[in-house]
Order: sequence, then structure tokens, then C-alpha cells
Amino acid sequence: MTDAPKPPSADEINRLWQHGMHEERLFHDRLNYFSFLETGLLTICGIMYNKEPAVGFFVPICVVGLLFTLLWIMIQRRHWRYCEHLNARIRQLVPEYRALLEGFVGPGRRDGFSISKPLALAVPVLFALMWTAFVALIVARALV
Repeated sequence: MTDAPKPPSADEINRLWQHGMHEERLFHDRLNYFSFLETGLLTICGIMYNKEPAVGFFVPICVVGLLFTLLWIMIQRRHWRYCEHLNARIRQLVPEYRALLEGFVGPGRRDGFSISKPLALAVPVLFALMWTAFVALIVARALV
């Protein structure tokens, strides 16, 4: 005879739910932190560009900005996968949550949680495009 796994206690479910809320908050806080950092760097570039658009000043700052953006993308992708795994576990153990998501699902939607993915990945990609365009502008202006 094999013993069936015992269902988790209410405390275990509550801890899992709290962990899920913590991870989601970290996910969005990191999005805000990197957005703030990137916006600050872009503001410095914009102010300095109006004063003196020197290639030797802007290219290193843009490279640092682009590296921060690539780091941000890597961190967000990895954390997103973990959040999806955690969300699937919560859906499995919390019947009310599963019912809520199943009621929300419609054509082209998996669940309400998946809306964060475009936000988490599109924002860093847009910053990466901005840094790339800024470097191209600086280099093109220096060549002219």
C-alpha cells in the first residue's frame, strides 16, 4: 500500500500564498528600481547632450546603461520563470484562486498573472533600444 500525500495544512497554504505575494512584490519593485536607474542615466545624458555632445563622455555612459538593461532583462526573465512556477503551485493548492483564474480566462488569455510578463520584458527592451539609438545618434553626429 502506498500512502497518498497528505493535503497541506492551512498554515502551509498561507505561507505559500505569502511567499507568492512577496515574490510578486520583489518582481515589481525591481522593475521600478531599474526603471528609476535607467531614467536617471538617460536624464544625465539628455542634460549633458545639450551642453556638449562629446563621444568620449556619452559612449561609456550608454554602454553602462545598456549593460544595466541587459542585466535587468536577465534578472527579470529568471525571476519571471520562478514566479510562474510559484503561481502554478498556488493554483494547485488554493482552490479559490484556481476558480478565480479559471473564471477570468478568455480567448487569448491564460490567467490574470500573465499580464505582468509583457510589462516585465517590454520595458527593459525599450530601454535597450533607447540606449542603442542614443549611441547611434552620438556616433552619427560625431562623424558629421
